[in-house]
Amino acid sequence: MVYLARLFGKITTALSIFLMILLCVPITYEAVARAFGAPTIWVFETTLYGFIFLGFLGNALAVKSGAHFRVTLMTERFPSTKPYFDLFAHIMTLLFAILIITAGGYFVWYSYSSHILSATLLEIPLWIPQLAIPLGGLGLFLQTLVMVITGEQFRDVHMAGE
Repeated sequence: MVYLARLFGKITTALSIFLMILLCVPITYEAVARAFGAPTIWVFETTLYGFIFLGFLGNALAVKSGAHFRVTLMTERFPSTKPYFDLFAHIMTLLFAILIITAGGYFVWYSYSSHILSATLLEIPLWIPQLAIPLGGLGLFLQTLVMVITGEQFRDVHMAGE
């Protein structure tokens, strides 16, 4: 199970990085097209959806690398309590991920079953960009679960000298 969870995290991380690189193409195209007086109708909406996926799919990498938001005041003042605060943070992250998965899943289901489309010329079914929410929540949940099972600790990427 740990292998599959890590694999899912690696896949979502790779997709997130790929999207980051890929999004340079339409944005550059739009800039050039505008310079020649021919702006597009599709770049803003599609890149916005791409950025949404990029952000949510990067959840697993953010947890693994320690880049998620954390308050470290108590662990800095009382270093001996760090394992307990880390466990508490893992549990809260798992609960938050479940909330994201269920709420995001509801949005996807509602938009899909109600045939809701974007209010633009492209009329993209909204369940497609909303799918990023439960997928990102799943990545967050699985990576946090891996950390709990394996005993991995949060790395603080913001500490000097590390």
